[in-house]
Amino acid sequence: MSKKLITKVILTLALTACGATQAPSSESNSGDSAVLNNLLEVSFGDLGNYWQAKPVNPVMLKSRPKWIPKGAGKFSYFVVIDSQGNEVSKTLVGSTPEGWMTQAKLDKMPKASYVASETNPEHKPVKVLMTAEVIRMAGKR
Repeated sequence: MSKKLITKVILTLALTACGATQAPSSESNSGDSAVLNNLLEVSFGDLGNYWQAKPVNPVMLKSRPKWIPKGAGKFSYFVVIDSQGNEVSKTLVGSTPEGWMTQAKLDKMPKASYVASETNPEHKPVKVLMTAEVIRMAGKR
């Protein structure tokens, strides 16, 4: 095959791929922007006055989840809970040691669902700072 033909094929594939990507519609973003405009920032201690995590059945894992970094560490992140009780976003604030937790790993963390508490009949969306710590456990001997 000639270099010109290969170049044309690659260029055609690249343009086709660019044309196939969808731009986000304004309809899908309108709900997110409405949530972000009406956010109520609360402390972790006050979260129970607005939302309570849905109970989940404990599961025994055979190995450490891939989204948890190796070793021990602590991290803080903001969680946005929408009016339906779904986590809309998680944003990493920091971790100890520095760089131990990353935004990419935090994005892989399972999302929790919440139920509005009795003191939150309007289902107000909230933003809350969460902190988690992973301790090093003794390995198999």
